[in-house]
Amino acid sequence: MCGRYTLTKNIKTIESHFKPVQTNLKYFPSFNIAPSQISVVVTQKSEMMGMKWGLVPTWAKDAQIGNKLINARSETLHEKPSFRDSFENKRCLIPADGFIEWKGKQPYYIRFKDQRIFAFAGLWSTWDSGDKPLHTFTIITTKANQTLSAIHSRMPLIMHPKNYKKWFLDDNISLASPFTKNTEIDLEFFEISTAINSPKNNEISLLQPSGQKSFIF
Repeated sequence: MCGRYTLTKNIKTIESHFKPVQTNLKYFPSFNIAPSQISVVVTQKSEMMGMKWGLVPTWAKDAQIGNKLINARSETLHEKPSFRDSFENKRCLIPADGFIEWKGKQPYYIRFKDQRIFAFAGLWSTWDSGDKPLHTFTIITTKANQTLSAIHSRMPLIMHPKNYKKWFLDDNISLASPFTKNTEIDLEFFEISTAINSPKNNEISLLQPSGQKSFIF
């Protein structure tokens, strides 16, 4: 699964990578993005928006369902009622530069070795209860690769930039099968402080490797 992630790059770096047609958000770098918080999402129309983490389907009676839908399993998302419509019509990219996973009570920070920005595959939805429409998203997960399987059996589905357009344009049948397969990617991980456990904490020191006095991010 994916329960926390980071997006610490400046807005110019994000825009340079995703080249959005529009930007519709107030952006602040974050070292501890947690479910129910607002974060950056890039839609199939190349619009960069702020959305709440935890997908609320259009048919939901209560927005609280989003608390249970922060992740969508790649193997079944085309079948599940909660995700099926979004998979067909509202796919997205979720900018990130790292994520956190726990082995027991120990949190680990996971990132690319060159610390580059990347994107999770995601789905989004707009829930309209008659008040202000609520835009929400979920992160798609897949089987952990060899590097991360020592920590957890699942990991977020990381998209290669060359596949961004494919993710948006291909039909659901051609995408469902490849998601069950996983290739090794150039990631590294290290232990970090349990202070990351609290969503209220959001500073760079959270990502310092345990036992080290200094850390260049």
